[in-house]
Amino acid sequence: MIADAITLRPAALEDAGVLADLLVQLFNSEAPGVLRGPVADHVCLFRYLVEHELVGGGRYVAADASGQIVGSASLRSPAISGDGMLPPGTLQAAISMIGIGDTLRLFLSAMRASLTTDVSLRPGECYVYSVVVDASARGRGVGEAMMAQLEDAARQMGARAALLRVLVRNETARRLYTRLGYRFVSRTPAALDWIASPTELMRKEL
Repeated sequence: MIADAITLRPAALEDAGVLADLLVQLFNSEAPGVLRGPVADHVCLFRYLVEHELVGGGRYVAADASGQIVGSASLRSPAISGDGMLPPGTLQAAISMIGIGDTLRLFLSAMRASLTTDVSLRPGECYVYSVVVDASARGRGVGEAMMAQLEDAARQMGARAALLRVLVRNETARRLYTRLGYRFVSRTPAALDWIASPTELMRKEL
C-alpha cells in the first residue's frame, strides 16, 4: 500500500515546480472555471508564488518510496505564521503569464475566499491548510498518511490542537477528516454563500 511508504518533509525550493502543479490541481478542484487558459501557464504562475511562499516555511511535501512527490500540505502556527503577502510584481506577472481574463478571475476569487476563510489561532493551536494529493495517487491512503505526519510535526512545534477548513461540498475530505478525529466547530454564514463556497471549520485535539 502506497501510504505505508509516505514520508513527509519540509518543502524545499527545488520542489517548487511539483508544488505548483499540485496547487493548480487543488485550485481547479475548489474553484472550477476560474482558470481557463493553458494549464502550463497556470503552473508557471503558481511556481512564481510558491517560490516566494517557501521562504517563510510551513509547507510540507509527501514523497513515496521512490522519492516522487505525491502530495502537499501547509501548517500555520504562532511559530510559523507567514506574512500572507503576495510577492512584489504579482499582478504584472499574472497578466503576462495567464492573461488579463484569468488574472481578474483569479484575484476576484481570492478576494471572495478571504472573506470567509480567516482563522484566528489561540496559543497552542495550529491551522492545517492547502492539503492536496496528486490525482495519480488518490484513493491509496496518501492523504491519511500525510495528515498523521503533519500532526506529528505540529505536536513537535508545541501545538495541542489542529484546526482546518473544508468545503461543505467536498464530502470525501469531510469524511476523511471526521475519520481522523476532527470535529465540526462552525460553518461560514449562509448569508455569504453567494460570495464564496461555504466551508466548515473543524478541530482536533492533538
